[in-house]
Amino acid sequence: MIPKINILMVEDVEFTRDLLRSAIRASIDDHNIPLDPKFFHTSSGRNVMLSIQHNNIDLVYLDIDLPDTSGIEILKKIKERFNQVQVVMVSGENSSENVMAAIKNGTNGFIVKPFNSARITDSLRNYLKADEKKYQDEEEFE
Repeated sequence: MIPKINILMVEDVEFTRDLLRSAIRASIDDHNIPLDPKFFHTSSGRNVMLSIQHNNIDLVYLDIDLPDTSGIEILKKIKERFNQVQVVMVSGENSSENVMAAIKNGTNGFIVKPFNSARITDSLRNYLKADEKKYQDEEEFE
């Protein structure tokens, strides 16, 4: 059985969200990644925490530059409340300042626009590795 994954895309530009969704689906199909994705989205930082909680989100693709807040600030909040959720930062620029701030605050990856399919594939494979480790750790405590 292929594991289901709930993916939240936090991106204010609809066209970019559509490209990202298509790139994720293509990576899953082209590289036989055993995931069955269900997509959710929000265009602002305002609804991220509620969406994670209500939709049981596993993986977030989070834009750094949102109209109402910084993606880095949202990353901090996610890691404080939902540490098990993986977050991949998405940015139009790969400045060392953005990358270092994201790493410092616990990002699980960083993708620069325009999207690189190899980076998206890596983020999905990293999710699977972390998910497998989580289940192994849970089994050890049973």
